[in-house]
Amino acid sequence: MTSAPRRAALLAASILLAACGETPLQPTPRSPRTPSAAVAPTERTVEERLYDLGDIPTLTRIECADGSASELVRLEGMIFERTTYLKDATGAYHVTRHTMPIGVRGVGEQSGEEYRVREADQGTYNQTAMGATGSFRQTLVLVGRDSGSSFRMVFFGSYAVNANGELVVDRSELRLECRE
Repeated sequence: MTSAPRRAALLAASILLAACGETPLQPTPRSPRTPSAAVAPTERTVEERLYDLGDIPTLTRIECADGSASELVRLEGMIFERTTYLKDATGAYHVTRHTMPIGVRGVGEQSGEEYRVREADQGTYNQTAMGATGSFRQTLVLVGRDSGSSFRMVFFGSYAVNANGELVVDRSELRLECRE
C-alpha cells in the first residue's frame, strides 16, 4: 500500500509523461528574457563567514521520544556561512542563507567515540511593506564510527507576517530519529 504523497507524485509523473508524449523532441528556440525592473535586484550584498567550532565550546545531544539519545558530542571543525541580501526596485528585501560544514566531526564526551557529522542550515526570507514571509530548514546527523549508532534531527518551517505585523502563519516541525 502506497502513501498518499507517493500516489500523488506517481499521478503527477504519469500526467507529465503523457503530456510530454505530444511534445516535439527538439527544443523550441526562445528569445532571451531580461528580468523586469520590478524584480531585478537594485542592491545586492553577499556576506561570507567561516566559523571555527573550536573557538567556542560546541556540544550537542539528540534525544528521541522513545527515550533513546546520543551521548553528549563535542563538535570540531568549521562552518562556512553565505548570506545574500537583495533589495529589488519595488523596495522589497530578499535574504537567503546557507551553511556548509568543513571538516566537521564529533567526539563523544563519555565514550571518546568519533562521530561523522552532517550539518546543513538554509533559509529564505522576504519582506515588503505588506508583510514578510520566510522558510528554513536545519539538519544535524550524528553517526558513530565504531557503534554505527545514528541520530538525526531535522527542524523546518515557514512563517508569514501581515502588514499589521501580526503572525498569520507559523508552521514548524521537529523530526528526530535515533537508531542505536
